[in-house]
Amino acid sequence: MYASFPRRDLFLSSSDPITISGDRQTITFRLNNGETITQKISVTPKANRDKLANALASLLATPETSEPSNHLSFGTIQWQLDALGDAIHRHTAHPSAGECEYVEKLIMNVAENMNHHPHITRGDKYMTITCTTHRPRGLSVRDTRLAHEINDVLDAFDVTEPMSEEAAQDLDEVEKQLAAHREQMIALNRRKISEALESCSCDTAKPKSTTSPE
Repeated sequence: MYASFPRRDLFLSSSDPITISGDRQTITFRLNNGETITQKISVTPKANRDKLANALASLLATPETSEPSNHLSFGTIQWQLDALGDAIHRHTAHPSAGECEYVEKLIMNVAENMNHHPHITRGDKYMTITCTTHRPRGLSVRDTRLAHEINDVLDAFDVTEPMSEEAAQDLDEVEKQLAAHREQMIALNRRKISEALESCSCDTAKPKSTTSPE
């Protein structure tokens, strides 16, 4: 089946979990329950399909060791593939604005060392990180390397800070609101991508602040 909405959990098969089609237009996820999900992907021209598929498997999959969460959070423990297939995103939620800012600086240091920058849209205590390649356009193996480096930074923090109990009374409704909020943050990063492409500038990693409530 084709993916029609962002999946929060993606439990992949241990055998050939991800394949990218020969025409580099679609990606297929094989789940551990036997299902397959296919969606659009946009790969840079020289990206090795097998290397990219292997890297994405470890980034997009929900860890087998993860236990069902008993709280709701804007933050996620894995990346998600953009609906257009040309980028990957991860969301974080922090206990304080100071920690959020500090973690962002650590991420930017990693990006500077790689000379490959993510797009970051940040709120007060949360942010959305997007990895994509501008030229040539699409998703590259380099993006996945950057995402793994970012994961190494995030692993030192609890980036799934739960919402307050008062704000999470109606769990179903709050989950819908969180999903919508994540999509809004992704849209802001996609706007930054478009602006960067229009200006032919690839050094666009400066964070864009937002006052959108969590």
